[in-house]
This record gives sequence, structure tokens and C-alpha cells, in this order.
Amino acid sequence: MAMALVAKILRSPSFLSPSITSLTTSLAAATLTPTTLNHSVRHFNGVNIQKMKFPKYRKGRIYGVRDGGNEIAFGKYALQVLEPARITSKQIEAGRRALQMNVRRGGKGGKVWVRVFPYKSVTAKPAEVRMGRGKGAISYWAAPVKAGQIIYEMGGVTESLAKRAIEIAGSKMPVLTRAVVRDPNVKEIGVR
Repeated sequence: MAMALVAKILRSPSFLSPSITSLTTSLAAATLTPTTLNHSVRHFNGVNIQKMKFPKYRKGRIYGVRDGGNEIAFGKYALQVLEPARITSKQIEAGRRALQMNVRRGGKGGKVWVRVFPYKSVTAKPAEVRMGRGKGAISYWAAPVKAGQIIYEMGGVTESLAKRAIEIAGSKMPVLTRAVVRDPNVKEIGVR
């Protein structure tokens, strides 16, 4: 894309003229054209998903305990999953909004981190359709999570507010969850 923009500027007749003002004008005109915009991002359930060559995944199995991503990395309080499951993008967004609203009520500007991303597409065929004729259309996007994985983190708020917010966010999840608190001797990274 950048090379195409440079080639367009070099081919323009105003570039060949010696004046600097015409060069800057042609550069500004070339950068504002709609042909240089990136149209490869699509939105699905509030999540930006890049266009993929093969967007339809296989189902796969989620089992076992999460090896990495099971410790608090940014905030002081976290929501941890206790069983493996697929969490949809709508459920992730509902939990994030619940946390964010409680952080705003608390005042002093806490922060919320989402540690999972719904990268896996789930397909479904319409009702009463015969077998065959290919895989169904993408129905929703989901994040496969294992037991022990941290979904949300928050910091910069009081403990009572954080526990209440995490309890509300946990009620929006399709799995058992628990609130986790960082060791008091370790300093929070993400909050000033």
C-alpha cells in the first residue's frame, strides 16, 4: 500500500515540476484519496476481525488446565475461569461493560484489562437444511478458555468495589469463575 502511494506520487505531473509547493500539494492530495484506505477490517459483534484466508475453524476440544495466562499480569484484581469452555464475543463484551461501569462509579479512574480475544469462528447451518453442500455460515466468534485462565483484570479501585464488579462480570459468564487478588507485596504494573 505504501509502495503504491509512492508510485502514485512519483507518476504525478506535479512531482516532475521543480516547485516544492506543488510537491507538497500532490502529496497531500494523494494521501487523502479514498483508494488508500484499509478496507480489510470487518466488524462482528463489536469485535474487529481481520479478513482471513480460511475463517471457518474446526470445533476442537478444550480440556486441561491453562499453563500460561493464569496469573495476574497488569492489575490487582482478576476474574479466573474454573472450567474449560467457549466464551462468545457477546459474553466477553457484557462482562467488560459490567466491570467498566463499576469502575466509573468508583471514581478515581481505575482500569480494566481483557485478557482473552474471540479469534475462533463458530459456524451453524440453518434449521431444516439437508446434509452436505458445505460448511455452514459463521454464526458467532468465541474464545476457547481453559481452567485457570484469567479473563479480566482491574486495578486502581478499592477492594470492595472490585469484588462486587468481578462478581457481576462472573455472573455473565457461562462457566464457574472466581475472584483472584494479587499478592500485596507485588506492585501493580498497569496503574500509576
